[in-house]
Amino acid sequence: MNSVSSSTQIDPHWLMRLFGAESATFNLANGGLQVVTKNGDRYLILAESLANEATFQEGMVFARLVLQTDVGPKTFSGLRKKEAQALFRWLRQHWLKQLAPEVAKTADNIRSLLAKGYPRQSRIDLAKEMAQQVLRRFVRVPEAEWCEGIKEVPFQWLADVAGWQESDLEQLRQSYVARQLKLYDEFFASVESQPLTDRQREACVVDEDNNLVLAGAGTGKTSVMVGRAGYLIKSGQARACDILMLAFANKAAAEMQERIDNRLGRCGVAASTFHKLGKDIIAKVEGQQPSLTPLAEDDRQLALQVNQWFEKHLKVRSYRQLVIRYFQYYLYPAANPFDFDTEGEYFDYILANDIRTLKGEAVKSLGECLVANYLFKQGIEYQYEPAYEHKTANPLHRQYQPDFYLPEHGVYIEYYGIDRDGNTAPYVDRELYHQGMAWKRQLHAEKGTCLVELYHYELVEGVLFEALDEKLAENGVEYRPLPPEAVLATLREFGAISTFAALLADLLKRYRANCYEPGQVEASIAKAENKEQVKAALKLLQPILEDYQVLLDREGHIDFDDMIGKAIEYVRDGRFVSPWRYILVDEFQDISDARARLVKYLRDSVKDSSLFCVGDDWQAIYRFTGSDLSFTTAFPEKFGPTRVTALDLTFRFNSGIGDVATRFVLQNPAQVKKQLNSLKKVIKPSVSLLREDNRQKQSPGEPSRLEKVIARIAEIAEPGSSVYLLGRYGFNLPDRAELRHIAERYPSIVLESHTVHASKGKEADYVIVLGLETGKHGFPSMKTTHPLLEALLPGKEKHPNAEERRLLYVALTRARNRVYMIADMAVASDFVVELLREGYDVELNEFATSLSQQLLHMLKCMKCKTGTMVPRQSKFGGFFGCNKYPLCTHRERGCAQCESQMRRAGRFKICINPECLNWVPVCPKCGAEMVQRKGRYGEFWGCKNYRSNGDGCSQTENEITFDRSLLTVALAL
Repeated sequence: MNSVSSSTQIDPHWLMRLFGAESATFNLANGGLQVVTKNGDRYLILAESLANEATFQEGMVFARLVLQTDVGPKTFSGLRKKEAQALFRWLRQHWLKQLAPEVAKTADNIRSLLAKGYPRQSRIDLAKEMAQQVLRRFVRVPEAEWCEGIKEVPFQWLADVAGWQESDLEQLRQSYVARQLKLYDEFFASVESQPLTDRQREACVVDEDNNLVLAGAGTGKTSVMVGRAGYLIKSGQARACDILMLAFANKAAAEMQERIDNRLGRCGVAASTFHKLGKDIIAKVEGQQPSLTPLAEDDRQLALQVNQWFEKHLKVRSYRQLVIRYFQYYLYPAANPFDFDTEGEYFDYILANDIRTLKGEAVKSLGECLVANYLFKQGIEYQYEPAYEHKTANPLHRQYQPDFYLPEHGVYIEYYGIDRDGNTAPYVDRELYHQGMAWKRQLHAEKGTCLVELYHYELVEGVLFEALDEKLAENGVEYRPLPPEAVLATLREFGAISTFAALLADLLKRYRANCYEPGQVEASIAKAENKEQVKAALKLLQPILEDYQVLLDREGHIDFDDMIGKAIEYVRDGRFVSPWRYILVDEFQDISDARARLVKYLRDSVKDSSLFCVGDDWQAIYRFTGSDLSFTTAFPEKFGPTRVTALDLTFRFNSGIGDVATRFVLQNPAQVKKQLNSLKKVIKPSVSLLREDNRQKQSPGEPSRLEKVIARIAEIAEPGSSVYLLGRYGFNLPDRAELRHIAERYPSIVLESHTVHASKGKEADYVIVLGLETGKHGFPSMKTTHPLLEALLPGKEKHPNAEERRLLYVALTRARNRVYMIADMAVASDFVVELLREGYDVELNEFATSLSQQLLHMLKCMKCKTGTMVPRQSKFGGFFGCNKYPLCTHRERGCAQCESQMRRAGRFKICINPECLNWVPVCPKCGAEMVQRKGRYGEFWGCKNYRSNGDGCSQTENEITFDRSLLTVALAL
């Protein structure tokens, strides 16, 4: 064999050549080791052969090399042992010498890559891939004896890089952060008026591909934004022109800019809103600043314009038919009563959607609404829930009111809520319901009146109207279908047309704000709970969208949504080249899908860019504007490799407020779990509740509930302390005159009033939360978003009242020292009830509280289960009725001795007043109270509904024993 050179040759022993052993020449070719046999066959030797000791196989006399080649294993046998061993060493060393420069170069490139700054995941992945590519060429780290004249260290280091585990990477990151924190300690100590905390500094230094800083209320998120920008410039990682800083509102961007200029000097970093960013991108691409349509800032004018377009389209026959069909079948979201757990929940659905017929009548079910609309459109006069023509009222039952009566035909219609198997909704007593059905059938049969029966299952199966047609035809009812103009006239009469036109204006804004890309509209429809309703509405919206676009094009205008939508298009298509390597976004929890897409496109258009987002998922309160919380809670899934840093120290509120607010918001398991500590520690409750009746008329000179709280604050607060009055809605707040009057009475404190939404980002020494009642405009608000708008919003969260819960968290965390909550417990917010029932650390004794206010919130309506029994008055005296009246008509008498409410315990009603505890037995037949009477044989118990003429309840009992252990039940509130 030749000495080591660029090629070498082997010749098997002559004896082995007789048995077929081949001579061959080895040389370097095409970046690899090539072997050429004497017969002219060529093979490329794979690196794994050179790293595998099994390649050299020693026999009793001769040796052989089993080489892995590009066409499979190739054996060279009959070799003298020393020559074979020398050849194997030559092959390996020669190959390593060829690889050494590449290894060294790759190692240098990886070190340069990692020297750019923080070891981002993208850089780590690239480094590992570079190392693995080289590693695949030499398979394993060469041993020292192979490396004559070759540096072994680069090979070993690349192997280490290729095999980095998460623990290695974490150590790498921590080492980097520690070095930077030490190097820029002086900067972080002075960049803000107070030195940044350890977590704030870490947030500034960490520079993953995507960075999420969870900044709880009062944790100094603005300081982190300023510190981050300043650190990037100070460390030389970025120039001012490399940094894009985004805020949502003009005011927020202006405040951010002022803070940057004050703390960093006029360094060139500019804070921009998303809209300004979009406008600048459009100007760059189109060569001129776009003009804003006047409609963009005038909702009333836009609504008027949409109404005009809508009226124009109503003159077109095909469009008019679509509108009438929509109003007849799709005006309200479909809901199956069987899907609700309680009657109260179904009532909430009816109330929230204000379900009314085409004639404007409020009805008790969607099925009844559809029947009424069908009768109306067919020109059939009907009456909804009229009194039956024959008297049926008695002490046990009110007058019978069938669902519908057709006066021209003498036909009654009942719409029964049962399925094919006769089952009722979960909250309806099946047996009693069927008894009622049987009673109605018998009554009509006895009186000779005509009854048509319809069933809920017919609606579910889609045959309700066919069934109605057939049954009415059997009774000689002929249709006189109303012309479309007459239907529209009726709709106009009760304002349905103008209301729907206003909804179309809202849909127009919501649709355009989403800046849909191909396939997204279809995806929204697919996710909607009421797909057919959404499809029908979008058919009506489409011509309006086209009208609006024609107007913009004709005038050469854009709107705010175009600023985002066009910017997305220009960045996505490469028409705008982003100059920013660092994108910083404030209040990220408020980001919408469209804005998130714009941020992604900007990030992806620049190599080695970094996204830095600061927000707090606990303070996400703008879903109604399109904000999508999932971009925060599922940040890594949405944006890729992410480093999350949570700022865990709040400088604003004390631990008493923090403990209550944190526990409250985390009842929603979807919220990101994080620890939020307060700089100020307290040992007593800092959230106080005033419970007082707000429905009784105030006596002259008596202070209102609000004034009582303000007087208390004025008593304990430092002079000049700020006090925020916060309401869920503006009408919860005192008007200007009232606020001025209160402020004049308490000049030692400074009063302001805001809605909770408007208070976001603000803080005060004391906070008073108003409007804590249940209902459509309560807190939590039971007001529902129109289902069509709902379909165009981000997916609704599973946890009940998720955003309302965060809204109360925002209200609580505006206060530095103390929060006061005011509630009437008869109609108290579910949130207030939760604070009491779940034992939150809330002060209940700062104000005097009546017995009824202490107990009322525990007493729910026994019929609908969700309503609250509230005191009412009638001409016959006082009583307690469900607050969901008129849908729920349940009522109960108060205690005969003290007029307090009574609570059911077994077959007894027990007064909730612990100083009274009067008890009354209940009739097992009709549920009325039992009273003691005297008869010929002495005293006995008789039902209060007894009538001497027999038209009542005849239940009597000689003796009723009261189990005093039930008092424990009554008091266990």
